Amino acid sequence: MITNSFCNLPSLQTVDFSYNNLTGNLQEFEHKSVLRSLSLSNNHLQGSLPNFSGFSFLEELYLNDNKFSGSVPDFDGCLALEYLDLSGNQLTSWETQSIEQLTNLVELDLSRNSINNTINEHHLSKLYSLHRINASFNSLTFNISSEWLPPFNLAQLSLASCKLGPKFPIWIRNQSKIRTLDFSNTQISDTIPMWFWDNFTQMKTLDLSSNKISGTLPTIQSQTIEINLSYNNFEGPLPLISPKCSEINLSHNKFSGKLVLSTTEHMRLRFLDLSHNLLIGELPDSWKYFKHLLFLNLGNNYFWGRIPLSIGSLHSLNKLILRNNRLDGELPESLRNCTDLGFVDFGLNGLSGTLPAWIGKDLPQLYALVLKSNKFYGSLPDDLCHLSHLHFLDLSMNRLSGYVPPCFSSLIAMINSGNKASESRGSPSQAFLYPKRHICYSKCVVAFNRAKYSYVDDALAGWKGKEREYRGNFAYLKMIDLSSNKFTGEFPTGIARLLDLKGLNLSRNQFYGKVPVQIGRLFELEVLDLSSNKFSGDIPRSMTGLTFLAYLDLSSNNFSARIPLGGQLQAFNSSMYEGNPGLCGLPLTKRCPGDKTSVEIPPPSNGIEVEEDEIVYRRWLYISAALGFSTSFWGICVTLLVNRRWRHAYFLFLTNLKDQLYVFVAVRIARLKGGHQEKRPCFRLAWSLLSGV
Repeated sequence: MITNSFCNLPSLQTVDFSYNNLTGNLQEFEHKSVLRSLSLSNNHLQGSLPNFSGFSFLEELYLNDNKFSGSVPDFDGCLALEYLDLSGNQLTSWETQSIEQLTNLVELDLSRNSINNTINEHHLSKLYSLHRINASFNSLTFNISSEWLPPFNLAQLSLASCKLGPKFPIWIRNQSKIRTLDFSNTQISDTIPMWFWDNFTQMKTLDLSSNKISGTLPTIQSQTIEINLSYNNFEGPLPLISPKCSEINLSHNKFSGKLVLSTTEHMRLRFLDLSHNLLIGELPDSWKYFKHLLFLNLGNNYFWGRIPLSIGSLHSLNKLILRNNRLDGELPESLRNCTDLGFVDFGLNGLSGTLPAWIGKDLPQLYALVLKSNKFYGSLPDDLCHLSHLHFLDLSMNRLSGYVPPCFSSLIAMINSGNKASESRGSPSQAFLYPKRHICYSKCVVAFNRAKYSYVDDALAGWKGKEREYRGNFAYLKMIDLSSNKFTGEFPTGIARLLDLKGLNLSRNQFYGKVPVQIGRLFELEVLDLSSNKFSGDIPRSMTGLTFLAYLDLSSNNFSARIPLGGQLQAFNSSMYEGNPGLCGLPLTKRCPGDKTSVEIPPPSNGIEVEEDEIVYRRWLYISAALGFSTSFWGICVTLLVNRRWRHAYFLFLTNLKDQLYVFVAVRIARLKGGHQEKRPCFRLAWSLLSGV
């Protein structure tokens, strides 16, 4: 805890208590010490910030990532201050006159607060030395004249989620040394002026995502390495990719035309997202020049034709998304060379052929496989069971047939609770990458550094009757969807052993037979759809123990008898049980034979249900126990009634037992009351009572 004595250390020049668990408030400083550097970052300090005016020697102040609230404090007289970091707190206002006098300020970070102010050119006009400014994720409004030219020359300007628009800020036009520019989610609805690309030739990181910027893009000749222009209204043809670019995100725009890739050797590109555009034509076959690519998303366009063979040259590829195009043909065998693939989504295309066995043999890191809504046929290869990291499998809406392999019980990622296979490996996402020293902005939630790439997954899943998008929590989404195929056989026994399964959809197939009672062991199930099959028999009572179940559909089968009472089963709409003529009981209106006006609902099953043979065994066990007790009890009673001598002996035994018990209790009470003199009379009294004296 911060004490008052901490704020009265007149002789210290450097104080660093960062990354501790300090709590409490920061008190006012009584002495204007010779302090030059103070760091209290990444603690649990709270309350208002004290007045720092008069600290004429203070050069560095780091109070970031605490819980400070109120206003940005007064820094009057702190003319030596060069580095000020107040980010990651709960500050609500910025008294700008307290900062505008800091003529030597080099770096200012106010990001990740709740500061609600309007900033104009007068507040910044004396910050001659300013080199970096980060005010992202506040409620700041920048109302700066387009004619104003700043007196500083910035290397970084990050104003994500502030209000700059609707016009593109012209006042930055003289910032020729800028290397990092982040105007994401700043309400700009304008075009990018032509001077922008000519003036900022040294820019390395550009983020203009989540605005309404329109227009076309020229060929970018700058040294920009990371470009994020996603979620805008750009149109026209795609610009050529510079060999120096490492990350490009142009998704969610209106780019059109064909995809033309550079054929330059040694391309540095690691991340490419062109999804959700209007691109057409066949996929280019020049992927061999992009050997460093980790993430490729071309989904939601209008590409047609076959997947090119050269895509198998992407040996480092971790995530590949081609969803929702018009691709056809079989999966290229060259894909088996991409042994680092973890996430594959080819759904919503016209791909055909059988599922190749090499998916399970040669892609050991695969944790998500989405092939929904294609034209695949044939049976499932047993080799899929080798995918120990697989926790998301969607093969719905194809023409697959045959039995589901029993070895599905080997998919251990859906057995172990809390498995983080995809998360720990750093799975890719529809997002833009940033160095870790920068903040991740707007809809792009990602961490990145020069040595290791880390992503957050997103996927579309049929969940609770609707198709939903899952992003940050995808690692915990453990789901199998085999719906709308031609699978047959009894309920897949291997699936019934996947104890951490969250969603199971077997609907619209040709499964038959009874649903095993082991399904009640899938306690984590939230979604279960078995509709439109040929399942028969009773609904297992063990299903009443599925307390997390939020969506259930058993309609259009041959289930019979009473719907088990208890748990969630009566909470679902009756339509989820329709199409089973033999079913009765709540929530259906059809009563079961012998039903009363009101039906008592028993508690949920614990998921351990027994078969019929064991039920019969237990029933006769209880009957035998009852008969044995009755025979023994009446045997003793009849003997005592008939034999007089035995009867007298038995009752004499009971009388003596009562007397001994009375003496024992009396002595114990005396001892508890204490006192040697009291024990002896109490004992004599008890003995006299027993002796009849």
